[in-house]
Amino acid sequence: MGHLLGSVVNGAGALIGAVMGLLWGGRLKVSFRKQALRLMGLVVMVIGIKMATPLNDPVNTLISVVMGAWLGSLLKISARLEAFGSWVERRAGRAGFMQGFISAALIFNLGAMAIVGSLQAGLSNHPTILETKAILDGVTGLLLASTAGWGVALAGPLTFVYEGALSLAAGLLRGFLQGALLNDLSVVGGLLIAAIGVNFVTEKTIINIADLLPALFLTVILGWLKLQGVSFV
Repeated sequence: MGHLLGSVVNGAGALIGAVMGLLWGGRLKVSFRKQALRLMGLVVMVIGIKMATPLNDPVNTLISVVMGAWLGSLLKISARLEAFGSWVERRAGRAGFMQGFISAALIFNLGAMAIVGSLQAGLSNHPTILETKAILDGVTGLLLASTAGWGVALAGPLTFVYEGALSLAAGLLRGFLQGALLNDLSVVGGLLIAAIGVNFVTEKTIINIADLLPALFLTVILGWLKLQGVSFV
């Protein structure tokens, strides 16, 4: 089970950072925290754009994002997550769950480092990428938790589960999820990350990120079809 070490370290780093943000972040001035969140949004946008570059297959990406948004809306993913968040808030007697949880979960888990790092850990038992990512997620969790609330902390355990599952599945995906497929997945993931940055900077939900999640699965399906000779242009 050594290949799970990277996901454990990463999840712990994110959790520790979030807890520090909850305990200590409140001492920061509100104006500074808001400004810091906007600046973090800018950085997240740049990271997302960089992940999405180069855009080798714009048709695949466009179809994946548009159809993913339609499918997510049809499945009412956002509404279901909001309902779940409201239920958790009522049970816990505290507010602010969904904004922090969804934002942190997407930031921690949709990046190329999460995907490539999990594959590296699963295939080689050398989780150097995830260990590096743990530091980045810890800092991000601290800053985000100080503004978005306690839901950020719950994204830490989710990160362990998510990356651990990817690491365990890496052996089965050895001959499939590579090359063009991994690139297309990173591009769509980058666009979602950039969209998170847009929402942070504007302090509004301009783009409904949750409903875009099916795009990640669609881009893999479309990429596989492309490898089979099915063209969309």
